[in-house]
Amino acid sequence: MTTHVYLKYAIALLMEEYGLQTEQDITFKEIKEELEKGLNAFSVKPIGDYCGQTKVSYGFTKEKNNAKKYIFLAPNTIASEMKASNLYNVVCKICSEENVDLLAAHDISQSEVPISGEFNRFTDNGTIQRGQSKATVFDQCLALITTTTVLKPSLQYKSGAGKISMDNTCLIPDLDISDLRDFIRLFKRIRIQKLDSSLMVGKVECEEKTLKYIPKRPNIFRGNFPNAPHSSALGSVALLGAIGEMTKEKDVSELAVRVLESLKECNFYAIKYGDASVFSFNHSIIRLAERGKLRRIVDSLYYVVLYKEGRRSTNNAFEYQKFDLFASRFLQMFKRPTFKDFLAFRAEYPYDIELLLNTYFCDMEKIDKEIVTSAKELGKWLNYVAYRSAKKEVGTSSGDVFIKAKAKILIELESSVFSAKSGDALIAYTITRAGRLSGFDAPTEASLFMEKAASGELLLEQAKNLLIAFSRLKSKIEEADKVTSSDNQSIENEEMTEDYSNI
Repeated sequence: MTTHVYLKYAIALLMEEYGLQTEQDITFKEIKEELEKGLNAFSVKPIGDYCGQTKVSYGFTKEKNNAKKYIFLAPNTIASEMKASNLYNVVCKICSEENVDLLAAHDISQSEVPISGEFNRFTDNGTIQRGQSKATVFDQCLALITTTTVLKPSLQYKSGAGKISMDNTCLIPDLDISDLRDFIRLFKRIRIQKLDSSLMVGKVECEEKTLKYIPKRPNIFRGNFPNAPHSSALGSVALLGAIGEMTKEKDVSELAVRVLESLKECNFYAIKYGDASVFSFNHSIIRLAERGKLRRIVDSLYYVVLYKEGRRSTNNAFEYQKFDLFASRFLQMFKRPTFKDFLAFRAEYPYDIELLLNTYFCDMEKIDKEIVTSAKELGKWLNYVAYRSAKKEVGTSSGDVFIKAKAKILIELESSVFSAKSGDALIAYTITRAGRLSGFDAPTEASLFMEKAASGELLLEQAKNLLIAFSRLKSKIEEADKVTSSDNQSIENEEMTEDYSNI
């Protein structure tokens, strides 16, 4: 039996699509048919005339990619724009054959398996040569199926600053064949039932000097699954959230729960051309997905505002990219080191992040729920103090002016928390500072937290983290006032804002 995750995925796909019982039942007929499906979705191209338009619809095509003609390599094709022709030619060659010897030996190239490569080998006469991985034609075909099929979670991963790297990346779980079949069956249903047609729509921009209309890559490059994230760094967690949403669907809820259960003990592989990384999900995060809560948490992370940067824009994209990366690591691992990295980014959170914080402190820090609730009340009060103080300072001003004013106050309050050397000092400094700013007393609901922190029953580090994290939650009162109205947009209805530059 084949054990490599990349090849095993193709086996499960063939068995699921053609109703086969074992790996030995796979023939060249099924392989060829599946490769033809992948070839038919090799690229995406604009449909119809886009001149004078602001948007254009895209469709899958069998044509070889050519970015200069706005025929882009589809996100499910795991290759680079420059190297894809090798992959294209190999698949076309196999699809033109009537039959092949699946057991024949074959040298595996990186075009066929994105994570394969050359290595040094010694000959009988003592010389050193470059060699490729050895396999069978059967393994080659399996690799090509996984590389090209649309029936796998895929997105274009963006990284770097300046000249941004954009890599087609797939997310594959390392499960046994039966669980993989369940995963593929559910993913297929997700695509059929939930894949928004707007994902096949791209922007059209007009050059001012030449009046030339340029179609940009469609939204499916964010991810070929529902509720794909605005940031590619959050793609894996967003996929888990999409699966969690399917637990609400009566016809597939049982299947979705079964898939989520299988993911508790497995590694995920993020595979792109020339590289692969492995990750897994903490049980607490999977439980949030099972409850249908994870999607909203992931969506809300897009609206986090870094104190020093203000709202997301093209000018601060790299800083937000770093935040998204650490947020993703926190959501995946859900451990104290990754939480500290997440907290190190000074920022204000949308109110929907409350559930994530509650889950972390209760499940991972093992802090009593009543203490967490009490700390949350004090944190909410601190955020409201900053809100009222900023509103008093800038008056009717809104947008970035208000954000900067409020951030300044929150940083001052956080500094008081960080500088405290004991629990009682933490409470005294923070309450005194906030009281002077607002003229208000701390809420009585915060008494339990203050008591436990001041007495030392609650560890000082835990008390600081609780207070800082919850003080960053934007209050419901502020959201109701719509002081920063753009932060309250519904992601479901928001247009895609990322610029997938044509390269």
